[in-house]
Amino acid sequence: MSTRQPSPAVVDSQGRPIPLGAILGKGGEGTVYEVKQSSVTAAKVYHKPLSADRSEKLRTMVSMRTDALAKLMSWPVDVLAIKGTGQPIGLLMPMFPKRKNVHHLYGPKSRLQYFPRADWRFLVHAATNVAKAFASVHDANCVIGDVNHGSILVAQDATVALIDCDSFQVNTPGRRFFCEVGVETFTPPELQGIPFKGVVRTPNFDNFGLAVMIFHLLFMGRHPFAGRPRGPGEVPIAQAIKEFRFPYSANHVAMRMDRPPGTPPLSFVGSTVAQLFETAFSQSAVKGGRPTARDWAAALQKLEANTKQCATYKGHWHPSHLSSCPWCEMEAQGANPLFPFVVPVVPGRSPTLDVEALWRQIEGLGPLGAAPAIPLPAASPSQAAKAAGPPNSMANPIAVGVALAVFGGGCFLVPALFWVFAIAAVTAYNITLNQLSSADHIERFRKTLSDAEAQFNRANSDWQLRAGDEVFCDAKRNFESLRTTLNQIPIKRMQALDQLKKDQRQFQLNHFLDGFDLEDAKIKGIGPGRKRTLESYGIETAEDIVSHRVNAVPGFGPKMLERLMKWRKSLEAKFVFNPAKAIDPRDIAKVERDILALRSKTEVAAEAAYTEVLQAHARVLAVRQGMRPQMNALQAAVAQARADYEFVKG
Repeated sequence: MSTRQPSPAVVDSQGRPIPLGAILGKGGEGTVYEVKQSSVTAAKVYHKPLSADRSEKLRTMVSMRTDALAKLMSWPVDVLAIKGTGQPIGLLMPMFPKRKNVHHLYGPKSRLQYFPRADWRFLVHAATNVAKAFASVHDANCVIGDVNHGSILVAQDATVALIDCDSFQVNTPGRRFFCEVGVETFTPPELQGIPFKGVVRTPNFDNFGLAVMIFHLLFMGRHPFAGRPRGPGEVPIAQAIKEFRFPYSANHVAMRMDRPPGTPPLSFVGSTVAQLFETAFSQSAVKGGRPTARDWAAALQKLEANTKQCATYKGHWHPSHLSSCPWCEMEAQGANPLFPFVVPVVPGRSPTLDVEALWRQIEGLGPLGAAPAIPLPAASPSQAAKAAGPPNSMANPIAVGVALAVFGGGCFLVPALFWVFAIAAVTAYNITLNQLSSADHIERFRKTLSDAEAQFNRANSDWQLRAGDEVFCDAKRNFESLRTTLNQIPIKRMQALDQLKKDQRQFQLNHFLDGFDLEDAKIKGIGPGRKRTLESYGIETAEDIVSHRVNAVPGFGPKMLERLMKWRKSLEAKFVFNPAKAIDPRDIAKVERDILALRSKTEVAAEAAYTEVLQAHARVLAVRQGMRPQMNALQAAVAQARADYEFVKG
């Protein structure tokens, strides 16, 4: 919120007084004021007069100003001086009201608060605009140098503006004005740990910071080098950058780094954008060759054009090549809500599925019952069976007589060889019986019957499965279960809303703690790098500071946890519960979103189940009609084979 306090008396380069209004913001080196009677200009006044070198830099930038630069960034318009002494102390610059820091856009919690209509397409579009703004700086023969999340403002239409332009490296034919500051989490590997004083920055350095910023926007505020090391110990972001340990890379195993749990793989953005990240963060790009701002702008425009809406959450948009929604998967694994709640409106369609009408249609199909039995028809012996004839009724007596004759005759002639004639008698019996009883014919007809029964039994197993009602009944029960779920949704909704009332104190406390960003906290030992690491594990505000979540972050042991919990508890002590306060609309919206998602998923499943019931019913009827002639023929073959066998065996 703007505040008023006595402002310094300053004049522009022509000596004209510049009346300062309310304070818009304060930083380490100066204060930004409104300029009275101007809605498009702000004034930055430094805490102490400027050196000759700094003054010359600002005058040079004023002379380089173009409409294109002024449209995209807080490029200096004029130099301000102390009234009466003429000592340079500030600058006039374009003002960009009603914009928020880019950190508030890519952080999921702050995005829902400050950009309530922003979906993933918005993030891609904003990233494209950031890339275009970087390209404009490079076209002006300047280098941003100090790339960081505090130097980019975003509007509600995703347009962006760069601020703190007075820190840029400015190159002119006669002189170079250096950028001597930087933030380690956006600093390329080749500059990590090196003093910035006197370092000549190049666009290739900026291109590393640009890739980090784009990664923040596309990957829900995650830092590209905040990962989980494979092995003991901690790998701070600055160290990971210096050692090229990009945990989302295809080579992450060789780098001994894994991406944080619950985050999408690099491939989710598509091969083109994924390769730009791989190149930007590779060791080979140190000497040049990182994707330029224009490379990013072109690739991101194509990415934005190839997105699709999630079938479950209408607020979720994602690359169209994906078969499932990465945001649904992240939220299912415990991530904070990532995008705004959207109520889908489909022209010409009822907002809810008429599940009862579908159920009535299913009930109207009637029962199918078990697979119909295939009756065994009557059959008479075939001509082949009649030709073979039944066995001779005298076959056994005749065979016995022949056997006795052979044994008796032999023993009469040569008594000593009686055992030989006994064997001969048995052989004669079998031969005679086989000849007179048609045993070969009987075996042939028996085998025909066995084969016919086996073929029918195999077909009957398939008939019972396909012509029975088991699959139809299963599909019907599945639909009925989904119908029950849909009918219970209004009750579930009321129960969830009632629970909000019961838990009102806890929800008020949660929202109170959510108002304190970790980014703004001053906690011993937890600087920008550690904050980026926490954010990459979904910890953005004081409300997110809970033991199990912090313990899951590499490098955060008991001491760090204790410091974070101490900060959270100090804020909790300031909380005052207001029982008269209405339930927060965000909590109601979350309930409605969850209920809508449940309804949407269940309705999709119910529609599919309804179709499956109809198809199962139709399949059974088709099988019964199509297979019945075959089954009748197979059963008739069994009946015929049985009649033939019974005839020939007598």
